[in-house]
Amino acid sequence: MTPPAATATAPTATAVPPADPTAAPLPPGPRGRAIGRWLLRLQEQEGPLEFLDLMAHRYGDVAMFHTPRQKVAVVRGPEAVRHVLVANQDLYGKSNQYELLEPVLGKGLVTSGGELWQRQRKLVQPMFAKRHLVPFADHMAAAAGSALDDWERDLPDGAGVEVASQILHIGLDTVGRALVGTDFTGHAEPFGQALGNALHQAGAVGRSATVAIGQYAPGVGIQRAARLGHPRRWASGMDSAAVLLSTVDALIDERLTHGHGDRDDLLKLLMEARDEQSGEPMSREQVRDELMTFVAAGHETTAHGLAWMYYLLSQNPVARERMEQEVDETLGSDVPTAEDAERLPWTTACFQEAMRIYPPVWHVQRVALRDDLLGGYRIPAGTLILVSIWSTHRDPKVWENPAGFDPRRWLGDAPKQRSRFSYLPFGGGRRICVGQGFAMMNATILAAMIAQRFRFDFVPGSRIVLDPTVTIRPLHGIPMTIHRR
Repeated sequence: MTPPAATATAPTATAVPPADPTAAPLPPGPRGRAIGRWLLRLQEQEGPLEFLDLMAHRYGDVAMFHTPRQKVAVVRGPEAVRHVLVANQDLYGKSNQYELLEPVLGKGLVTSGGELWQRQRKLVQPMFAKRHLVPFADHMAAAAGSALDDWERDLPDGAGVEVASQILHIGLDTVGRALVGTDFTGHAEPFGQALGNALHQAGAVGRSATVAIGQYAPGVGIQRAARLGHPRRWASGMDSAAVLLSTVDALIDERLTHGHGDRDDLLKLLMEARDEQSGEPMSREQVRDELMTFVAAGHETTAHGLAWMYYLLSQNPVARERMEQEVDETLGSDVPTAEDAERLPWTTACFQEAMRIYPPVWHVQRVALRDDLLGGYRIPAGTLILVSIWSTHRDPKVWENPAGFDPRRWLGDAPKQRSRFSYLPFGGGRRICVGQGFAMMNATILAAMIAQRFRFDFVPGSRIVLDPTVTIRPLHGIPMTIHRR
C-alpha cells in the first residue's frame, strides 16, 4: 500500500485537461505531524485496509495525503471511481507498482501498457467469448470432479481443513485444465506454492516504505529499490518466478513439438492468434506472459473469492442452505455445464457478495498525467491515485448494512439500481479484466460441485487476519471442518 513513484504508462489517446483546475483546492486529508502516524499505520498487518476506511470516513470520497516525495489521492465511491477509470481515463496512466509483478507476469495484459497493451487486448478478448466458455466449463468440471474424489478418499467426515489452501489447490487444477489442458498433476503443489509466494512477496515489497522512498534515488527505480531494500523477499520471489516460468515454458515446448491434438484450451488460442493487420502471431515470450497472467489471475482471484465465500456462508446458515437447495434442485448429481452455471443465481450471488466484502483486488493505482478536477478538488499532475475498491464496496451511501453478507443484493433488478462503479471485483474502465466471464463461470461451477458433496463449518474461536498484498488473503488461513452432505 505504500505509494510507488509517480511514473506512468500513458494512454495513447490525447487527454484534454479540465478548465483551470489550479483554481480549486487540494482534497482534504491528514496534514502536519498526523501524516507520520497515518503512514506508520500503513505498515501494520491490516493497516492498508484500515487506512482506506479511515480516509474515506474522515475526509470523504476524494482525500489526499503527502509523502516526502509525492501527493497521493485516495478515491472512493461510484462517481469518483467513474471519473478516474472512464470519464477522464485519458488523464490517468498506470502506476509503476505493476513493475513488481513483471518477473512473474512479464508483459501480459496486467502489466503492459500503450500500444502493446492495445494490441494484446484486441487479440485476447475474443478468446473469452461465450463460444469458448462452453469447452472451458467442461474442462473445469472434469478437473473439479477428480479433485473432489480425492477429498472423498483422503478427508474423513468432520476432518479439520484449512479451506483457503484446499480451494487454491482445486482452483489451480480447474484453471490449469481449461487454460493449458493439464490439471498440473505432479506440478500442482510446487506450482501453486510458487505462484502464491511470488505474488505475496511482490505485494509485501510494494507496501514497504523502504521501496517507496528508495526508488526515488537517481538511477534506482522500483525493481532495484525492492532488490536492495528487501533482498531476501526479492530473491524468494525470483526463485518462485523461475519455477513458474520453467513449468509454463515446458508446456509451450510440448505444444510446439507435438501440436495441440484434440485440446481446446487457451494455450491453443494464444498460439493460433494472429494480428488482423500484420497477420503475425504472438511471440513465444508474449504467449508465455499472457498465459502466466491468466493462470495467476484466474487462480488467485477465484480461489480466494471462494474461500471467503465459504467462511461467510458458515456464518450465515440460511444462505448456505438456500445454496445447497438450489444446487440439489437444479443439478441433482449431474455434472454442471456452462449452461447450468447460468441457472444457479443464488450460488452466483453468494460468490458476488463474498467478492464485495472481501474483494480479491482491493485497490487499483493510477497516476495523474496532467492537472485534473475531481469532485471539486485539484489533482496535480504526478499525483498517485489509489482507487479504493475495498472502501467503495463498503460505502454506506451505496450499500445498506455494508458489512453484512446479503446475497439478495444480486438478485432480480437490484444490481440495476446501483451504479456499475459501485462494484469492481474485476476492476473497471478500459482495463477491466478480460476474463471476468471465465472467472464467474469457474467459481459457480466449482461452488456447485462442492455443494453437491460437502459442507464447511468454521472452527469456533479461530481468528481471521487479513493479508492485503496483491490480493486479500487470510494470513493464517481459514480453519474449518469438512462434512459430507
